[in-house]
Amino acid sequence: MAKIYLASPFFNEEQLKHVSKAEQVLRDLGHTVFSPRENQLPEVEFGSFEWRTFVFKNDLEHIKWADITFGIIGDNYDDTGTAWELGASYILGKPVMLFSPTGEIINLMITDSLHAYFEDWNDVENYDFATLPIKPYLKAVK
Repeated sequence: MAKIYLASPFFNEEQLKHVSKAEQVLRDLGHTVFSPRENQLPEVEFGSFEWRTFVFKNDLEHIKWADITFGIIGDNYDDTGTAWELGASYILGKPVMLFSPTGEIINLMITDSLHAYFEDWNDVENYDFATLPIKPYLKAVK
């Protein structure tokens, strides 16, 4: 199975619900998932230089480690960090998949870098991660 980097905001209850669901679904499918939410260095003060340095380097190393990046964006401007992770993954040649729980219109720089786009967890569960078929975003863009 694949090594997956999970790019997602996790700053409020709604976002935490979606990232937790993604962790569960992807792991239940047999994938190894790196979720930044689970790797926050809690013993160091949040936002400190030491914390920022660790989190940035650790997340970047795991983007490089991953076979696939799976992102979650609830609306077009959900989280700049998630957008950065998706762009970095694309530049590194990783297939970028996106789940949108809201189905809102997304910026073309995200949509046109996607390998697969989902709005329903059943579609993720039935996706063939072995052959990675292209599943484009076909809606309007911002």
